[in-house]
Parts: sequence; structure tokens; C-alpha cells
Amino acid sequence: MTMAGTGTAPRRRKIFPHLENEAKQSDQAAAGAEGENSNYGRNADSKSENDAGSSSYDNAKSRRSKKQSSKPSSSSSSSSSSSFDNVASRNGSNDNGAAPTDEAVSAATGAARVDSTPVTIHHHLLPLPLVLTVLVCSGLFWIASFRDVMATGKPILDTLGVLWGQDDADANFVQYTRSTRWFDDSRGWKSKQGGLSTILAATTDANDMGGLFVRKLSGVAGLAFHTSKIWPVVFHSPPQVDASRTASRGRWIGASWGAGHFDPVLALGMVGDVCVSMFYLARLEELKDVGAGGIAMAFILTSLVEAFILGLYLLSRRMNHKTIVNERASARASSGRAGAAAGYDPTEDPNSLPSRIVARTVLIVSSLVSIVSLRDLLFPGTILSFLPRDDIYLEWTGAFLHSPPPDTVEADEHGLEAPLHAGDKLASQTLGIYLSLCCALKLASAFGWSKGSRG
Repeated sequence: MTMAGTGTAPRRRKIFPHLENEAKQSDQAAAGAEGENSNYGRNADSKSENDAGSSSYDNAKSRRSKKQSSKPSSSSSSSSSSSFDNVASRNGSNDNGAAPTDEAVSAATGAARVDSTPVTIHHHLLPLPLVLTVLVCSGLFWIASFRDVMATGKPILDTLGVLWGQDDADANFVQYTRSTRWFDDSRGWKSKQGGLSTILAATTDANDMGGLFVRKLSGVAGLAFHTSKIWPVVFHSPPQVDASRTASRGRWIGASWGAGHFDPVLALGMVGDVCVSMFYLARLEELKDVGAGGIAMAFILTSLVEAFILGLYLLSRRMNHKTIVNERASARASSGRAGAAAGYDPTEDPNSLPSRIVARTVLIVSSLVSIVSLRDLLFPGTILSFLPRDDIYLEWTGAFLHSPPPDTVEADEHGLEAPLHAGDKLASQTLGIYLSLCCALKLASAFGWSKGSRG
């Protein structure tokens, strides 16, 4: 090669030498074949850059990417044009190309500001103090109810006796309610210890399966009531942006604290806590007499504190929501969008029930159960004549022992020893109040709140 004998610096070898030949014939090829002008143009550009003394080769891919990146994107223009079209369509602009008036532009801008106001995530999440209050207060009752279901008669709350200043309050409480009859730990891990294995197929006066039924069902009802508060508050799923409407409205889907989705839970929980506190407050003196005054005061104060906190947050949220609704209504009225909607859908009516079939079923079943539970709470031992075999049920659960009906054979047989079964009466009334609260929750879920758009 000639490059070896020369003293000059060797030139860089061209990567694609055929590009130079194609560049020399670019003018003739352009006159003969018009369909290939774009390809020869790119080759001519690359050749001109090489002739200008550029020492590096500009790859075609890099040139293509630069050209593509330099092109203006049409997303901004399309979005601006679509927003302008929405402004024109909302305010009735004509199709003759006339520009919208200042009033129309300002009205559409106000409506868009109302609809697409950015909302942060904390607007939808529950306040942390509220979550902790429900977790601690309802958690205490949840543990006591779980004990009645899975370990009937075991004083597990004595480990928390330092909180109410009495180490044996729970032991005295289960002894007073005579729940220790089904608890036996003499055989260690082989013992039944008040669990589900204590349930026997045959019932006798010795095993008292009716009394065990009352304790177990009371625990189940207590678990259901307190879980209805703990589950939606503590295990609140995070809301998500509605993907189908993000571009236009930016709405959120899921349970939202700011939208008032938790108001029924707070209202019913507050009423239930007040009822539970009044129930234990009416029996505070007799519980003090048996040495269980500490745990009774703990139940009373815990339920009252939770009811107070729930009421405060419910009131504050309703007041803030009322202010926001008034601001949005005034903004929509000023933008001219306070009129009727595009079309009325009866399924989106704010007063529509989630399911009328479910509502009727809940009304029939829960009404009957609530009558029986309220009888056990307010009038224990009273026979309901329209219920078949109700007297057998009362005798099986021991109601004739602690609350014999007056002027009956049971009153003559068990009237004098009825005060000795006051603990059984307390257990039966606990079942009555928790079962009544559960029925109230079901009725409220079917009739109390509705679906639909509330603006």
C-alpha cells in the first residue's frame, strides 16, 4: 500500500466507502429517479459533512434519532385543542369558526377548575389518631369476646390488670358469670380449657350445654360487632385513581374518608359504644361487690372514650364536607353548570338502595332475631307466645333459673334461688345487647345508607 511509504499521518479508513460513489452520482440519480430523492439526500448530507473535514463518522441511526427528537410532539397541541373544544362545546359555541366570548372562556375555566382540582391522598385516608383509638379501645372488647368463644372461663385479661389496678378482676368476673364450669387445665395441653371441644352432642343438667351456648354465642356476637369497627378502619385499602376518567376528571375510586364513606361506621360504632357503656354502668355496683369492679370500669371508660373520639371526628368531617360542598356549588353556579344533568339514571339516584331483595330479607330475618335478643336483654325469662317452643329454649338456656316468670311453676320452684344465678343473667343479657347491635348494623347496611351520585 502507498500509505506505508509516506511520511504523512495515515488517513482514517472510511467505514462505508460506497457512500462516496453514490454521492458523486446523486445529481444524476435525482434527475432519473425521483422516488429515491430522500435516500440520496441523506447520503449527500453525510458526504458533505465528511468533505468539511469532520474526523468522526456520524452514524445514520444517531442522525435519525436526533431528527425524531427534534420534531415537536403533538400531544400538547392535541390536549390544548381538545380542552379548547371542550370549552366551546360546554358554552354552546357555533361551528362557524367564531372565537368564544370572554364569558364562555371564564365559565369553562371555572368549571374545569372545580372538576379537576388536584386532591392529595391524605384527603381519602383516615386520621391516624382515629385508627389508633379504634384499634386500642375496640381491641380490648375483641380480646374479651374472643376469650368467650375459644377459651370460655379463662381469665386472660388479668395480664392487663395493671391498667385498671386490679390483678384478679377478670378471674372474679368469669367466676361471677359461672363460665369456669367449662374451663379445666388440670391435664395440661390435653385439657379442653373452654375451647370448642367442650361442646358435646347431648345436653344434660350436668354439662349445661345451654349455658355454654349462651357464652359462645355472646362471644361471637361481640366479635362481629367490634370487628365491624376494626376491619374497615384499621384495614382500610388505599384509594386508587380511576383510570377510565383520569384524563378528564381525575376522580378517585375506593373508600374515602373525605367523601364520607366511613360516616355510617362511625355513627353506628358511637351508638353501640354508648349502649355497651350504659349496660356495664347499670351493673357496676354488683360487679364491684364480687371483686370485678376494675374490669367493669375499664369496659365503661374504654367504650365512652371511643364513642367520644368517634363523635368528634364524625362532627368535624361533616362540617368540613359541608363547607367543601357549598364552595363547589357556588363555583358550579357561577360557571353555569348548576342545571340538570345530561340524563337522569334512576340507578344513580342518591336515595336508591343497594339491593331491595337483600333489604327485604334482612328486614324479615333480623327483625325476628332482634325481637328475641331485646327480650333477653330487657325482659329475660318472658315467654313469647308467637314463637314455637320458646319455653323450651328459655329452660335450656337457664333463663327460668335466673329470671323465672312471675305466677308460674318456675317462679315457685326457682324464685328463692334466682339471685344466686345473677351471673348467668349477666351473660344472657350480654348476648342480648351484642346480638341487638349486630341486627342494627345489618338493618342499617340495608336501609340506612344508599348508593348513587351526591354531587
